[in-house]
Amino acid sequence: MTAPTFLSRYNQWLAAIASGVLLVLSFPKIDWNFLAWIALAPLLFVLTKEDLSRRKAFGLGCLTGWVFFFFSCYWITHSMIRYGGMNVVLAYAAAALFTAITGLFPGLFALITHQLHRRFGLWALGLAPVTWVATEWLRGLIAGATWNELGISQVNHFAIARFAQLGGTAIVSFGLVATSVAIVLLRDFKNSATKRIFIAYIFLVLVAYSADALRADSFTQAQPLEVAVAGIQPNLPVDILTHPDAMTERNKSGLEANTKLTRDAITQSVNKKADVIVWAESPLVLNYEQDETAKTKLNEIAKEHKAHLIFSAIGHEGENFYNSAQTITPDGRALQRYDKIRLVPFGEYVPLRWLLGHFVPAMIGDFTPGKTATVNSLKLNTQLAIVQNEKETQGEIALERTTNFVKVGTFICYEAAYPNIVRQFVQNGAAVLVNISDDAWFGNSAGAEQHLNHARMRAIENSRDIVRVTNSGISALVTDQGKVVEPLPTFTAAGHVWTAETSRVTTLYTKYGDWFAISCAIISLLALIAGFIYHSRAPKSQT
Repeated sequence: MTAPTFLSRYNQWLAAIASGVLLVLSFPKIDWNFLAWIALAPLLFVLTKEDLSRRKAFGLGCLTGWVFFFFSCYWITHSMIRYGGMNVVLAYAAAALFTAITGLFPGLFALITHQLHRRFGLWALGLAPVTWVATEWLRGLIAGATWNELGISQVNHFAIARFAQLGGTAIVSFGLVATSVAIVLLRDFKNSATKRIFIAYIFLVLVAYSADALRADSFTQAQPLEVAVAGIQPNLPVDILTHPDAMTERNKSGLEANTKLTRDAITQSVNKKADVIVWAESPLVLNYEQDETAKTKLNEIAKEHKAHLIFSAIGHEGENFYNSAQTITPDGRALQRYDKIRLVPFGEYVPLRWLLGHFVPAMIGDFTPGKTATVNSLKLNTQLAIVQNEKETQGEIALERTTNFVKVGTFICYEAAYPNIVRQFVQNGAAVLVNISDDAWFGNSAGAEQHLNHARMRAIENSRDIVRVTNSGISALVTDQGKVVEPLPTFTAAGHVWTAETSRVTTLYTKYGDWFAISCAIISLLALIAGFIYHSRAPKSQT
């Protein structure tokens, strides 16, 4: 099968750019997420051109990837320019280089799809969704770049996004690419191979819906507990300070502001109480373990409100320092600290320090990554519970004082973009998740909205409520269906008490992780091997 004649040499590049633009428009700030269903169709049209070279197929895919990543993640230049003091041209050049690297993976997708199509024809085009998922998974595995997986675009539609509970966001990505493939095949629907592919897709959809129904029936849990969580969004400036006196003054004023916001939020809440107080990750440097003044003040806040307090802190062990989340009990006792596992390159550490450390310093710290997804068991206030017994039939009820415990896991900042990290907290028993972040680094860009969408998909994948508290917004309760509840206004100092519900559901994704993406990678590899064998034997069969 040949591609349409209008796909000239220049139109092929325009088609690749068109796919990249459609992908950009599918994500915030534009967020026309319906375009994700057709975004890859222009590129796929080009890849079915039989006289297309392997080099050009790879280049076209790389162009689509670069356009997508550069223009959807343009906000990475904001921190480099505003807070890193980098020249504007150099900042955009660095962003272009980084996004060109991530663009290699759509390039690999295009190369494999083109090669398989040349070997096997239309049937190979049916493998395009498998190949996309495989290369998207490799992007995270090799480059550590998991941001804006295609399936994230559908987080507003729970009926679609819920399939991530079966095998992660990769399943949603698969469905989106499959639709683009179907559009390409419609031009030649009379072909018998095309009809067979459509039948195969319909069968897959029916299997997916059946599996989803079984998944829903298998999820049972005890009555959820309600946890009142006060989130404090301080909206502190994130300018990098180097003078000790300026840092001390900012810590003092920031601590006072957080304390007042906490009192106001709890006082204005319906029940005038909170089980847990969460302070956003912010420029405050709270060294709870070594600064006795800060330790005393933080303990007093927990005792005053009779609540657990979770806050961003500096952890240390020997010569190693950690970007951490510290939890203290209502009586001022420190629980197990969580040390951030996935650090921000050039922000919290310098990759290849032996080579790059002399030229590019870390902007906000030189931290050591943590190793464990820490989950703490929080003892909630004693509550009265009705005990079911025979006395109720006689107009009497029995009351019992019960103590509730809830396991909470707290992940930090853009770890929300790493599904396997969040999954580990749930595997370790977390019934409620907390995400603290400082999205002020994004400025007034699409970064904060995209970041929120990643947290929403993590809530759906693991069927867990997430209380998300950031320095400047978007702070909100995210339900286990990805709904955003009572978000605080951005770039405003504010606080709010949300009611999160515990969950003990174990989704298939939580249990088995990236099984679907790994399966796609294996299938893609086997298809390539089959293509190689088929090609090597073809000349012999012709003689």
